[in-house]
Amino acid sequence: MLGRPALTFFVLVLGSFLFSGCIEKEPYTPKSYIKPLEVVKLSDHSYMHICYVKTEKGNFIACNGYIYVDEGEAIIFDTPVNDSISQQLIDFVRNQLALAIPIIIRNDLKLTIKGVVVNHSHLDAAGGLSAFIKANIPSYASIQTADLLKQDSLIISHPFKDTQTIQMKGSTIENRYVGEAHVSDNIVSYMPKEHLLFGGCMIKAHGAERGNLEDANLEAWSETVAAVKDYFPEVKIVIPGHGLNGDATLLDYTIELFKIQEYLGDNLD
Repeated sequence: MLGRPALTFFVLVLGSFLFSGCIEKEPYTPKSYIKPLEVVKLSDHSYMHICYVKTEKGNFIACNGYIYVDEGEAIIFDTPVNDSISQQLIDFVRNQLALAIPIIIRNDLKLTIKGVVVNHSHLDAAGGLSAFIKANIPSYASIQTADLLKQDSLIISHPFKDTQTIQMKGSTIENRYVGEAHVSDNIVSYMPKEHLLFGGCMIKAHGAERGNLEDANLEAWSETVAAVKDYFPEVKIVIPGHGLNGDATLLDYTIELFKIQEYLGDNLD
C-alpha cells in the first residue's frame, strides 16, 4: 500500500481460524482467488479489512473496511458483507490482531473493540451489523443510516446528525456527515493521529469508474467531496470503499469524476 511493503493476515473458514503473516513485496492488490476475509497492515495503528461481493455477472468486488487501534482499543469501520465473516473479524481483532501489535500500543494480549462505525446502509458497509449487535459492540452512524437500517430491525446505538467524536484512551475519531454523494446517508471518518480519512464508497480509487449509482446524488457528489477536502486539509491517507488506498489526490480524482458538466456531456448526442 502506498508504495511500501504491507503485512497481510488472512482469515479463512476451515472449521477454525488459520492465521499467517507475510511481507508483501508488492503493494496490495486483490488476487484472482478469493479469500473470505483479509486484514492488511498499514501501520501499527491502522489496518484495512477486505472482503468480497459477488456480482450478478459472477465477478468479485473487493470491499474495504478499516480498523484503528490505539492503547488496547480498536474501532472497526464498516462491517464485512455478512454476519459470518463479521464474526470472524470480531474474533480476529479481539484475540489475534493484538499479537501483531507492539505492546506499547495494545497494552495487553487482547484488544477491546470499542465500536463499529457504519459509513452507510448498503451491504458492503452494514451487511454484517447483526454480528456486532449480538456481540454488544456499540455502533455509530448518521441518523439517516440509522433510520434506513431500522427498517431491517438493525439498531444503531449512537446515531448522530452532523458530527460525532469518539473518544479512545489515546486518540479521538471524528465522524462527519457532509452531504449526499454515493448515497444520501454516507459519512466520512477521520483519524487525526494518523492523518487518515476513511471515505467509504463516497471516495473512488485512482482509475476507478463511477460504480453503483442506484442511490447516488450525482449533482451533489463533487460538491460533497470538495467539502470533505475543506474539512480535513491535513489528510495524508485516504481509504476508499473499493480499490487501493492512496493520498489526498483520491479526493481530487473523485471530485473530477463526478463534476456536473461530465454528466451533461454524457447526455449530449
